[in-house]
Amino acid sequence: MTTVLDRLTAAHLHREPFDHYAIEGALPEPLFKELADSFPSLEYVAGTGELENNRPYLKSASEVLADDALPAAWRAFFEAHTAPAFFKQLLALWGDAMRAAHPRLEDNFGKPLEDFTIGVRAPGKWDSAANRETDVVLDCLFGVNSPVKTPTPARGPHVDSPAKLFSTLLYLRDPEDDCEGGAFELYAPKGRLYPKRQYKKIPDHRVTRVKQVPYQANTLVGWLNGARAIHAVEPRSVTERPRRYIAITAECYGGREARGHFLHDPSWSSLTGRLRNLF
Repeated sequence: MTTVLDRLTAAHLHREPFDHYAIEGALPEPLFKELADSFPSLEYVAGTGELENNRPYLKSASEVLADDALPAAWRAFFEAHTAPAFFKQLLALWGDAMRAAHPRLEDNFGKPLEDFTIGVRAPGKWDSAANRETDVVLDCLFGVNSPVKTPTPARGPHVDSPAKLFSTLLYLRDPEDDCEGGAFELYAPKGRLYPKRQYKKIPDHRVTRVKQVPYQANTLVGWLNGARAIHAVEPRSVTERPRRYIAITAECYGGREARGHFLHDPSWSSLTGRLRNLF
């Protein structure tokens, strides 16, 4: 099965403002068209209840692969992107960058990245014992941002969970979607790094937008998580169409220090940093 990483080369990898890649035409056009044409309904992903304005809704691999009605192309896609071979493909591209960004990771697990065991993420995240049975858990998720009645960001500048090593988004924009916005936005700290307690919602005055990756069909954007991997989604204009995408993630819940592998910055350990976080 083709994966979203097959067409990536060193030319697509960037270091600033944090480790990321972006590529148009990520999948071969016939495969992309087959997947886009059979992308599930908004109700399949988000449920049948009343939807909040421009909110992200996700349906994970543990749910999707249990659905016997899933089209064959999508089943093959989900299986390929939650398999150990996908993580090895990721390491071939970004293994050195992972070690540079998280130098204590291999020591924490007592083995090189190439020997990490791989599983599929179970529901419950930190609370699930199944997510600690392997070193890395992969997930592949159908994603939508619900229709927009009031133009607001799906989420402003933030950093992902400290369990998350890597994320990538493949956009499956509906050809009839004519709204504006929806780009993936990359930010850099403005001056000193934000206090650690703000990583889930970083105030706009603490960051500068450096780059946007447009929301367009068959575009892929991925990044290594870390304290400086600040990103957001550009607001969309009023629309009845959902913002459609696939999210693929790698997370770690085990190791000797089982929490917070990927959310550390030396400035937070200083006396000044600890005081800023408190006050």
